[in-house]
Amino acid sequence: MITEELLPAEVTASEDSYQYGDLLIHYLEKEGVNYVFGIPGGALEPVYNALARSEARGGIQPILTKHEQGAAFMADGYARVSGRLGVCCATTGPGASNLFAGVTTSYADSIPVLALTAQIPIRNFGKNAFQDSSHEGVDMVEVFKRCTRYSALVLNPKIANDMFRKAIRVAMSGKRGPVHLSLPSDVMAEVVDKLPLSHSMSSCYVQPNYFDRNAVKEAARLISRARKPAMLVGSGSVWSGAAEKLKELAELLTIPTATTPKAKGTFPEDHELALGCFGFGGSPCADTYLLDPDVDVLLAVGTSFNEWATNGWSDRLGQGRTIIQIDIDPYQFGRHYESVVALTGDASAVLNEMLHELARVHRVSAMERDMRSKRFAGFKLHTPLSVPFDAGSNLDGLIKPQQLMLDIRHAVPAESIFFVDIGNNLAWALHYLPAIRPGTFFAALGFSCMGYGVAGAIGGKLAAKERPVIAIVGDGGFLMNGMEVATAVNYNIAVIWIVLNDSGLGMVRHGQRMSENAMETSHAFIQLNFAQLAESLGAVGVRIDQAGQLNQQLMQELIGMNKPVVIDVLIDPDEVPPIGSRLSALKEIYSEI
Repeated sequence: MITEELLPAEVTASEDSYQYGDLLIHYLEKEGVNYVFGIPGGALEPVYNALARSEARGGIQPILTKHEQGAAFMADGYARVSGRLGVCCATTGPGASNLFAGVTTSYADSIPVLALTAQIPIRNFGKNAFQDSSHEGVDMVEVFKRCTRYSALVLNPKIANDMFRKAIRVAMSGKRGPVHLSLPSDVMAEVVDKLPLSHSMSSCYVQPNYFDRNAVKEAARLISRARKPAMLVGSGSVWSGAAEKLKELAELLTIPTATTPKAKGTFPEDHELALGCFGFGGSPCADTYLLDPDVDVLLAVGTSFNEWATNGWSDRLGQGRTIIQIDIDPYQFGRHYESVVALTGDASAVLNEMLHELARVHRVSAMERDMRSKRFAGFKLHTPLSVPFDAGSNLDGLIKPQQLMLDIRHAVPAESIFFVDIGNNLAWALHYLPAIRPGTFFAALGFSCMGYGVAGAIGGKLAAKERPVIAIVGDGGFLMNGMEVATAVNYNIAVIWIVLNDSGLGMVRHGQRMSENAMETSHAFIQLNFAQLAESLGAVGVRIDQAGQLNQQLMQELIGMNKPVVIDVLIDPDEVPPIGSRLSALKEIYSEI
C-alpha cells in the first residue's frame, strides 16, 4: 500500500515547492531506477531540472547519448541485464520519433522500458507550434501506441500521479513491455503541494503466478510417459528466472534440451543434456534431435514459435508429436503448432508445480532414466554441436569468424555478458560461441534492429557493474550507432566492442549469393579502421589481423583497464555463415507471392 505522507523538505524542488517533473522522478527513484538515457531539449526542461536535483542528492544519473535511438537501446540493455525498469527520454518532435525506432525493439522482445517524450505546452496545441507532437501535429501518443503496452498524454496535472504509477505498473506486470508518456512542458512545470512518501510499486505488479492444476497434472503425466521427450526453451523463461527449474526438470527425466536463439544460455550449453540452439544459426545437434519423428512429446517453455526459433516454421517440428506449451501469454497457444496441453502462467511457477506433481505421482524409474541417458550420450557422440570448419592458417591477415568466436569464449571469464548485434556476426555467435550461464547472451531478435548491440551493451554494462560486457557487432551495425562509443567514454562505461570487419553487409552479401533470384549488389563499402576511430573518440583501439592475437592474456589486460575498448578484427568475408534456415524460409515465402 502506498502511503500519502510528505517527503522531507530537503528533497523538494525549492524551499517550499516542487514540480510534477519531481513527482515523476520520485517514482522512478522508488522503483530503483539508477539511470535515465536521453537527450534534453527545451520542452523537456522540467524533467531534466528534476533529474539534476535527483543526481545532486545521489539519486538518478542522466546519461547523455548521441542519438535518441541509442538512448532507447541503452534503456533496453539496462532492463535486460538488471531485470528492472529501463528509462529513456527525448524532446518533442523528431526527438520523439527517433526514440520510437528504438522502443520497437523493446516491444518485440517484451522488455520493460519507460519512454518519456516532451510535448509542447497545452496552450499551444493547434497553433502550428514548433515541433508540435500533439493530436494537432504528428501525434506521438498515437505513434507510440503501435509499439507500447500503454501510451498516454499527461494532459491534466490532477491525474498525473495516477498516470505515472499506471505506466510503471503496466511495464512491469505480467507479460512485460515498454510504455510511453507524453509530457507537456507546462504540465510538468506546475507546482505540486504534496509529494507522496511512496515505496516501490512491486507489490502492485500483476504477476501471473497462477496455474491450472488439471493441466499441470496432464502435462506431468504425458512427459513422464514419453518414450523420447525433448524440451525447447524460449526467451519467456529468462524473465521468469526459470533456469534452475528447467535444469532440474531436464535432469529429473533426462530430457534433451534446446533453446531458441533469444534464450541462448538459459540452459547451459556445456550441460550433458544440452542440444544447443534450435533455429537460425542453430546447432546440427538440436536440428537432428528436435526434428526426429521419434520424438513423441515436446515441452515448449516460453517460446512463441516465431520464425527465428522454428527454422521458418518447419512442419517437422509439430508433426506426429504431443506439444505441451507453457507461456505467460495465452494468445501464443496454437498460433503455429497445435498445443495438446496449454499451460498459462509464469514459467518458473508452472515448472515448479510440474516438478511437485512428478515427484508425487509420475515418477520415472532410475532404469528408464539411465537408458535414456546412455541413448542420448551415444547420439551426441555422433552428432556435432557445431559445423566443423577448416582451422588452417589464415590468409592475408584475415581471421576465420568461426575461430574468432571460439577464441572469444576461451579468452573471457564465464560470467561475461554478451550483447550480439544483428547480421552475420549473430549467426557466427549463435553457432560457435557457447553460452554456459543463464543471462549472459542477449540478442534483440524480436524486431532484429541493426545497431542495437552497439548501444544496448552500454546500458547492459551499467547494470552488470563489475562483470565484463562484450558487444559482438558487424562493421555495418557499428556504423549505425558507433558514435555511442563517445557516450561510454564520457561516463567511463567499460564496454568492449569486438567489430567483425569484412567491409560490407555480410548477411546481405551471402544471402544474395546463395539465393536463386537475387542479384549481388549494394552490400560493400571501403574498409575502415575502427581501432583508429575508437581512439579518436577517446576509447582504447586494438586491431587484430593475425590468428591467436585475441587471447586470454590480451582480454585480461583490456578488461583490467576498465575503459571502453574497440577491437577491430579483420575477418574472412568469404566464410559462409550458418544462415541456410533463413534463406530456406525466404525462398518459401517469396515462392508463394
